Amino acid sequence: MRARAVSRFPALSPPQWLALLAAVIFAIMYFSTALPRLVYPYDLDFIEDSMLMQALRFARQQPVFIAPNADFNPHVYMPFYTFLGGWLFKFTSPSFVPLRLLSFSASLVMALLVGYITFRETKGDKWLLCVSVGLALGGYRISGFWFDLARVDSLFVALGLSGFTLGLYARDSQTGVVTSALLLALAFFTKQTALLLSLGLAVCLFLTNRRNGWLFTITYVGLISVSLFSINSFTDGWFFYHVFGIASRDPVELQRLGQYIVGEVFGRMVGLSLPALLAAGLGFRRVGWRILREQPWLVGLAMAVAISGAGRISVGGNLNNLMPAYACLCLAPALLCRELKLWAAKPIPASRPRLGWPRIYSPEIIIPLLALLQFALGVYNPFRYIPSPAMRASGDRFIQRLASINGNVLVMMHPYYALLAGKEPATQIAALWYVRERGALPLPDDFVSRLQNHYYAAIISDESFFEIEPTLVGLITKYYVLAETLPLASTPLAPVGMAVRPQVIYLPAQP
Repeated sequence: MRARAVSRFPALSPPQWLALLAAVIFAIMYFSTALPRLVYPYDLDFIEDSMLMQALRFARQQPVFIAPNADFNPHVYMPFYTFLGGWLFKFTSPSFVPLRLLSFSASLVMALLVGYITFRETKGDKWLLCVSVGLALGGYRISGFWFDLARVDSLFVALGLSGFTLGLYARDSQTGVVTSALLLALAFFTKQTALLLSLGLAVCLFLTNRRNGWLFTITYVGLISVSLFSINSFTDGWFFYHVFGIASRDPVELQRLGQYIVGEVFGRMVGLSLPALLAAGLGFRRVGWRILREQPWLVGLAMAVAISGAGRISVGGNLNNLMPAYACLCLAPALLCRELKLWAAKPIPASRPRLGWPRIYSPEIIIPLLALLQFALGVYNPFRYIPSPAMRASGDRFIQRLASINGNVLVMMHPYYALLAGKEPATQIAALWYVRERGALPLPDDFVSRLQNHYYAAIISDESFFEIEPTLVGLITKYYVLAETLPLASTPLAPVGMAVRPQVIYLPAQP
């Protein structure tokens, strides 16, 4: 019995045991933080609110991609995530729970895919499989605690990684390649930047199986082209306006690129980016540019880093944009392990002498040390990020306060709160700001008319960036008066991303 156990669990070095222990701890930390957040009834991030309202539009079969108006305005994201959310709402009441469950499940798919790819690339290394899953879940803090939120990011990464994985490992199967194109098309309809990942897979397929490379490209282009133009035609052009026109108007700050490369890729994620560079360098030294054909995951890593960079250099691009790069970089330890073993085993021509390295550079030492470094960079206290009973109680009091108001209310950053209070929700002001080309276009006529005619019995503002533009403030203060500043204990905080909470109440001005 003892001999069988030894053969099943081969001896590990002390750093390997430490990395394995860290992986288990970070997995426990993720579950202990995320699971209580799934059932928290109020915003964790203000974008969750607008995602929920968009999913509700799909559930009610109401138009989503429409002209700017007072009732609802969509986000710049593609619609697949909120479409799935609307389908889930057909079986549940509208709440954050189904949407967060969707994201949470997608984050687990992402982590398991990282483990599966690691297992294949290392030809069955169970230790590194477990560590890679822990690393994937260990990116929770680094990517801003977005894994489990009602947002598109986790689903986007899970679909993109699934499509890329299937495309590589089933590249000789026409069915596999077509299915890969479908998954990546769904990733694109979750978030636009999936296009780069599809481009990377097409390059990999053309390097290894040109015929199926063409099959993938034609299938993928056909799927997204027909879908895009059909949806745009059905929405009278408003679909392109929102997901391409408005999305492309985010200004870019080139200094953010330096911050991304230095502070994030080679800062917060250096425990993963360093093994990726080492794997690429050793592979290039061993076989030259053929490494891209031999190890196509390097192309996938490069595309994921580019996707995250494109998101981070845009003004307002938050830490959620790091998720694609982080997830794919979690494969770097496996690629380095594979390359170190190949380098040690494969004969090297005399013109290119074999590198020698001390014991510390053996896979059993350097890989767990780099993994431990990455775990250290992702440390957080789970209790800080679990909604407290006081947060829930403040939300309950706020909803009761809204319900007690006689008439419609405009909760500018949290329209779902109006719905919870039994009132008809209005547009989220942040979404209205975006669809007006970041506040450059006039406010919609129906919105202006509602304020002028005191349609809302109360307006509740978080005093956020989106609510203090001069045009909006001037309109509100002309027809309403600031009546009350809300105590912090009486309103729920949305702590992730740009932290906001309801702060003031405006009431109609007396004639």
